Amino acid sequence: MNKRGFCLPPLSYRPFLSYRPFLLIALFLFFSCPSWTWAQEQEWWDELMQSLSDNYASSAAGGEDDAAWVAEMEELTDLREHPLDLNTATYETLSRIPFLTSMEIDAIMDYRAAHGPLRSKGEIFLIPELSAQHMRWLRLFVVVAQPATIASGQRLRSHREEFTTRLDLPLYQRSGWPWARGIAHRWRYTSQWNEHWDIGLRGEKDSGEEMFTRNNPLWDAWGGHVMFSGKRWLRTLVIGDYRVSFGEGLILNSNFLIGKQFTALWRTSTPLRPHRSSEENRYYRGAAATFSFAPGLTLTTLYSYRKLDAVVQKDHTVMGTNDTGLHRTENELARKRSLGNHTTALHAQYQREQWRFGVTAAYLYYDHQFRQSTALYRQIYPVGYQFLQMGLDYGVHFNRLYVVGETAYSQSERGGAWATLNKATWRFNSNSQIAFLQRYFAKNYIAPHAMAYGDNSRVQNENGATLLYDAQRLGPLDLYAFLDVFYNPWPRYTMTHSSHGFEALLHTSFHPRQHSTFSLRYGIKSKERSDLRYFSHRLRATYVRQWTSRWDTQTMALFNHYAEPASDLHANGVALMPRVNYTSGPNERWRFSLMAAWFYTQDYNSRLYVYEPNLTQSFGMAVLDGHGERLATTIRWQSPRYLPGQTRPKTSRWQCQLKVGLTHYHDRSTISSGPTLINAPLRCDLQLLLRYNFNGMAFAGKSTQQNKTQGIYSRSDSNTSLKGL
Repeated sequence: MNKRGFCLPPLSYRPFLSYRPFLLIALFLFFSCPSWTWAQEQEWWDELMQSLSDNYASSAAGGEDDAAWVAEMEELTDLREHPLDLNTATYETLSRIPFLTSMEIDAIMDYRAAHGPLRSKGEIFLIPELSAQHMRWLRLFVVVAQPATIASGQRLRSHREEFTTRLDLPLYQRSGWPWARGIAHRWRYTSQWNEHWDIGLRGEKDSGEEMFTRNNPLWDAWGGHVMFSGKRWLRTLVIGDYRVSFGEGLILNSNFLIGKQFTALWRTSTPLRPHRSSEENRYYRGAAATFSFAPGLTLTTLYSYRKLDAVVQKDHTVMGTNDTGLHRTENELARKRSLGNHTTALHAQYQREQWRFGVTAAYLYYDHQFRQSTALYRQIYPVGYQFLQMGLDYGVHFNRLYVVGETAYSQSERGGAWATLNKATWRFNSNSQIAFLQRYFAKNYIAPHAMAYGDNSRVQNENGATLLYDAQRLGPLDLYAFLDVFYNPWPRYTMTHSSHGFEALLHTSFHPRQHSTFSLRYGIKSKERSDLRYFSHRLRATYVRQWTSRWDTQTMALFNHYAEPASDLHANGVALMPRVNYTSGPNERWRFSLMAAWFYTQDYNSRLYVYEPNLTQSFGMAVLDGHGERLATTIRWQSPRYLPGQTRPKTSRWQCQLKVGLTHYHDRSTISSGPTLINAPLRCDLQLLLRYNFNGMAFAGKSTQQNKTQGIYSRSDSNTSLKGL
């Protein structure tokens, strides 16, 4: 290690930087050449991830929790690594896919009941109720048993044991702790037996946290679960860590909302499921069960006790909780798990073919009292020990009209208050739909475990309305338009009076050829901060070209303009980012991704967000601020393993992944500040992931006549050519 603060030789990067302008221009021209392409499903995955990163860029200015986004990305990538079988998936398991609406899940179940098991994933495009975008994305998270397997009567026995470990190594020194303490580590073990048992354990240590010390004998965060899924009166039983969401999230929602643009159409309510990700806040720990005593009638009850991070005052009161999950410094360690929270809840739902109706009640008790703060914006925050919420949720669909909503009432020391959220979606056809959302959250509405659609992270002090139009496959064009207006009656953070704002988005994609896509996205957001109104304009242009299933290229240009007219403040940000991916044939033994970016921003307000290649179960979000270059590359290797009668590997014993990320700045000599300070303009991170599958999947069972009587061979359209969709 040298005096500049990083572990690499101080002059090792200078030859590269001296030729950086020529190298970046060469990379841009080289990668834009239409001679390399990717697999189509990989393109759809990048489309989904880039759309999510765009939503993150819009919501980050509103104070969204970064850890929540990372956790949701872990859930999506984990679901992609272990997809659902469309021929055996139930309504509850399909509900794990967040963008599928209840109407679309019902359409999948009805199609399977009418036509029998699906013979390929291409049949998804034959279900008219699915939107074109959801058809593409759904293929990422599902599999279909091979016809030869179904014909022979073999049954898929999903006994899977898997261990995953990840190590993040910083190739630099931070000022707040020794280099070894800056290493981050996480691990996870999962064991699933058939469709009934699911057992998991996990542990995590963030960068800067201690390990194997008196403060942290093992990992800083740990957890586990045991889940049983039945088919009779006991539908689901979970002991340990779990997640659940009722209605529209006005009372209980431990899921994560990925920006307003997606949440406007995505389903919020999800069934009881285990918590697997490394997120340390939005989950429950205890026991929960779902019962079904009659067709269409379900009852879910839960109890949870967790220790939360909070600053306990001398009078044994707290003013709020801390949700970062970081325990690196003395102050962060002092508030570690100092506040106990008891949660009990009951949800009853009755569902028929075209409508559902639910009732929710929740009671929360804390072992330290919340007291009122002197800060103006915090004077509407929770006060007291205990909080009670009750609510009604509903869902109705008539042909192409789908209406859902929830109305809730909270009772606390501040008195009673109401909150309501309702949305209606009209689908003209499988390609076009329009949605309208209305929300009213009273300033005294108190629901600490709520998470619902809105501009703020809290379900409180907000009124608003949203109009959304989504049109797919209008000839060679796709069109997405979004407008949201909101009003905050009580002053928000940094404000001294009520405020209002709006957000608008226009996204269009053009498909001139079968293997090329050009998209243009423009978004504008206006809010008030420190009693001054600001405007944020974001523009992104992307060009994708594909030829084969092995190579792909993507070229992206980003522009951001930030303005405060009252203070005459203006700032611009621009970035250019080429990218290339390679997959080694049908075995997919090797996968390689490389991204290079040049960026320039005038201040932090004009920062840019881009999606970059990352490891499995991670969200590759890069924040570009200042002037410099960013380089990120990932390499994945897996050992192929073939199932009987298949030429494509279904699962692998071993999988190794490596990521190297390097950022160099020209406008600073140090990076960050305080204990996270790096005394150098260069930051290089190395990430390693190792996954071992103990036994994978196997086929078992004897031949039965049932498969032949379900209409699997009588459907002549099962082999319809869907190339290019």
